[in-house]
Amino acid sequence: MPNSTLVMVLVDLVIIMIAARVFGRLAEKLGQPAVIGEITAGILAGPTLLGPHLSQVLFPPDARPVLSVLANLGVVAFMFLAGLEVDRNSFTNQRAAIPAIATAAYLAPFGFGCLIAATALTRHHTGANTVGFVLFIGCALAVTAFPVLARILVDRNIIRTPIGQMSLACAAIVDAAAWIALAVVLMLVAPTGGHWRWALLAPLAVLVWWGARPVLDRLAAAGTGQQVLVLAIGTALLLAAVTEWIGLHLIFGAFAAGLIFPRAHRDSAENGAVVVSTLLLPAFFAVAGLSVDLGMLDTTGVGELAVVLAAAVGAKIASVVVVGRLAGLDTRTAAALAALLNTRGLTELVILHVGLTAGLTSTSLYSLLVVMALITTAMTAPLLHRIHLPHKPIQSQDFVRTAKAGTRQADID
Repeated sequence: MPNSTLVMVLVDLVIIMIAARVFGRLAEKLGQPAVIGEITAGILAGPTLLGPHLSQVLFPPDARPVLSVLANLGVVAFMFLAGLEVDRNSFTNQRAAIPAIATAAYLAPFGFGCLIAATALTRHHTGANTVGFVLFIGCALAVTAFPVLARILVDRNIIRTPIGQMSLACAAIVDAAAWIALAVVLMLVAPTGGHWRWALLAPLAVLVWWGARPVLDRLAAAGTGQQVLVLAIGTALLLAAVTEWIGLHLIFGAFAAGLIFPRAHRDSAENGAVVVSTLLLPAFFAVAGLSVDLGMLDTTGVGELAVVLAAAVGAKIASVVVVGRLAGLDTRTAAALAALLNTRGLTELVILHVGLTAGLTSTSLYSLLVVMALITTAMTAPLLHRIHLPHKPIQSQDFVRTAKAGTRQADID
């Protein structure tokens, strides 16, 4: 790497981290999750505000591949933490309302997303697999941002309430369905030459769940805190590399690593992953934002954004409220649950970026969907206030277990 490129990458990282911190704090002062400000900072670093020329000067072509690698490392850390925070018991929860509501929260926006992809958004089809494009848009509208949702619940001091626990359980199921759907989409559009690797996916999944998980339990139990940290990082990187090699995407391996890592040793694993995520995830916002150009938004685009928002918000909220009421929830609780599950945030951004790099969507539609992710996430706090759900701010923390334990504070904004 030329010396000038290295210098530019380091300068870019400083700019990115400062911008993410400033905009994140500003978002918090406005009653929004910090991720809203951080994503906005990434968008403003691109051609939307700076224009193509200045954006190229600040983030030159030689520096972008390096920033992309660093951004992917940040995403690996984020997805590992997301997997680590999933309560595996959520998937076998016996309360009938949870699987019913989660199914509705996923299938309704997924169906409407597929419908508008096949009708209103056809001009954005890039020539990739048509079925893949339709399913991808459905997946993009269906997702719920589990980590951002957890942050909102922590900030409102309702994470340990029934509505908080129910929303987390539903979000875990919805996100699992979204990742599975995205995996299917990537299989459909994968180059034909590498299809043989997909045959390894099922045996590898069995090996990881029933083979690697017990081994990790024993290794973590025998190691010190520092050794557990190395084990966690190594597991996340290895599984991310395996799924990337298969053609799936590194996010799946990182998420799986967090899912199987021993819960008894979460403190040591989280400490390192939070640091990596803090330093490098803002780079992902910037890399993702460089592909967003809202200056391209014309009258047709505004109409498409309205259609996307109507489908994403209407289907998600209506389905959760209706099924929630049928499952025995009162109207206020069902409405609050719908507002919470309408949060998309960072998880949405990861999915959209995967779709863009896989050639599943145009840059203009990608920009529209990023705006949709911002708006739907920003809607959550005002909707909860409107529903009169109690808001008791507490000191910022980031993940579910942190709030439950109440033993340490973390700030990864």
